Amino acid sequence: VCETRDGGFIIVGYTNSYGTGSADVWLIKTDRYGNKEWDRTFGGSEDDLGGPVYETRDGGFIIAGYTGTWCRGAGESDVWLIKTDKYGRKEWDRTFGGSSLDHGRSVCETRDGGFIIVGYTESYGAGDGDVWLIKTDKYGNKEWDRTFGGSENDEGFSVCETRDGGFVIAGGTWSYGAGWGDVFLIQTDGYG
Repeated sequence: VCETRDGGFIIVGYTNSYGTGSADVWLIKTDRYGNKEWDRTFGGSEDDLGGPVYETRDGGFIIAGYTGTWCRGAGESDVWLIKTDKYGRKEWDRTFGGSSLDHGRSVCETRDGGFIIVGYTESYGAGDGDVWLIKTDKYGNKEWDRTFGGSENDEGFSVCETRDGGFVIAGGTWSYGAGWGDVFLIQTDGYG
């Protein structure tokens, strides 16, 4: 959930009650008292889930999640980026993925008007699963991507742009650290 500029709230999750598939992304806009103003679902015949949602500079919304319906590769799921207008009507969506499991966990609008996504990939990288950082332009077209991780599972949960134009990622690592599952903090430059 995120507070919107008009004082209301935007909520994202998933629903098995509405939509077209077994699980669909569910976007709900409320007023400041939590009264529903509108809602939208996005998805197809397979599981499609949304992660965090944020209001964009143009008053619309950006959602990062994953789709099992529209996988580009031969994998189970792909990262799914959805951009809507201020009423939740889809303007565009993009998928990113390979031959295995790929999930989007967080998205942030960047100063250049594009988006930075972090999540998890089993299709690329060095181990069982790695942190996956994807930079797009303002239309969701991929500009570059990077993976971070070791021989075990590593995952990114949150990303934001830093004052110096780079990016900081918070996640979890089973490849590094002192125990089985440690906090993973990664700082990058503007090119990941």
